[in-house]
Amino acid sequence: MYCNECGAKVEDTSLVCPNCSQQLSPRPEARAAVAPAADPPESATKQAPERRSRGCGWAVIAGMLVGCALLLIIGLAALGVYQGIQERTRLNTAASMEHYQKGLQQVSAGNYELARAEFALAVQLDSKNREAAVKLSEVSVLLENQPTPTSVLRHQTAMSLYNEARDLYNKGDWEGVISKLEQVQALEPEYELEQVTSLLVEAYYKGGLKLVDETRMEEAIRYFDRALQLRPGAQDVLQQKRMASLYVAGLGYWGANWQGVIDNLRALYELKPDYKDTRQRLHDAYLAFGDVVYHTGNWCSARDRYDSALAVIVSDEVKTKREDAAQRCATAPPPAGTPPPKGTYVGKLLKVEDVGRKEAMMIRGYVLDGQGKPLPNIKVGLSAFDWSAPPATTNNEGVFAFDGLGNPVTYTVKLIDLPALPMPVRADWSKLAWVEFRPQP
Repeated sequence: MYCNECGAKVEDTSLVCPNCSQQLSPRPEARAAVAPAADPPESATKQAPERRSRGCGWAVIAGMLVGCALLLIIGLAALGVYQGIQERTRLNTAASMEHYQKGLQQVSAGNYELARAEFALAVQLDSKNREAAVKLSEVSVLLENQPTPTSVLRHQTAMSLYNEARDLYNKGDWEGVISKLEQVQALEPEYELEQVTSLLVEAYYKGGLKLVDETRMEEAIRYFDRALQLRPGAQDVLQQKRMASLYVAGLGYWGANWQGVIDNLRALYELKPDYKDTRQRLHDAYLAFGDVVYHTGNWCSARDRYDSALAVIVSDEVKTKREDAAQRCATAPPPAGTPPPKGTYVGKLLKVEDVGRKEAMMIRGYVLDGQGKPLPNIKVGLSAFDWSAPPATTNNEGVFAFDGLGNPVTYTVKLIDLPALPMPVRADWSKLAWVEFRPQP
């Protein structure tokens, strides 16, 4: 289906548009697809052999535990989506009431065109704002019944409003500028067209930036959209709209789809790392995703997510989690039925020696061919977190060495010149770890 707000194509079962964060209503057929199955007839239950209750007790218990875990995961995801929707609804409701009050002020001042615009925006933000809807109808009827001013009066009024807008622009009152210039456009569309358009674009753009600073992101995006309607090719406005949209989309997935959060915030982080709290939120999303896959027993994937979190912000907490996941990944058996391809070099730990010096910490190893002969001049890489050592090169005996390591952590050793699986190796003070790489037969 397609989003009613921005027109983007989304999944039939989506609750929130990933492009603009608009709340969606799934199609009837999508709801039907996830409807719970009907209970089986009682007669079918009675026909089941009585002996099943004895031999399948553990299977039933295991099935119940798996079912409870799945229900918990689904419940947490649904709660995350619900909380995200509730927060956006609260913000939109508050913004709607703010524009409703501004509309009342414009009515008191006799600015009925501006009042109508404020009431219309209030209804757009919150369709349940009945007071704004009633006032919008009243002001619209009032404007329709007002006599049309003469061309001279329209011109004089437009000129006065334009001059007021310029004064407000110098004071940085972007909302005031927008209000005055929209009145000018309503009275006399051709009055100082280029100057009015330029001032409006600037006011929409700078007003949008102000709303971003206040974390009123949906309103900011609307301001950027209005600026782009007047200047479709304005690159600075396009950039700001894209960043605000990525931020809103990323937070829309928060707690429900960590990969969705990461995809959007990572793109935003690459554009502008210091955009609001993007750095912290991206780090937290990687950390949360790592915790999720860690608790499913996917140690290697958890290690990679923790590595990504550390590449954004370094913290001792995440370092500890990464170390634990890396050690579990290193000792976990490979998935059944998926051996490395033939010819792929696979490492193994040969031994760990105590070198007798507390300040020493080393990793050394051999690179051998299929017959056990040493391979010289093979480059070997060593890395941990976002750090990597200069490559080492094997000598004529196929030996490489990384001495003088400074942190007791789990390092990743990888052959650079050959097809090889990366090998995690734990280093510690006063220890020398020996490893060996050979090709898979």
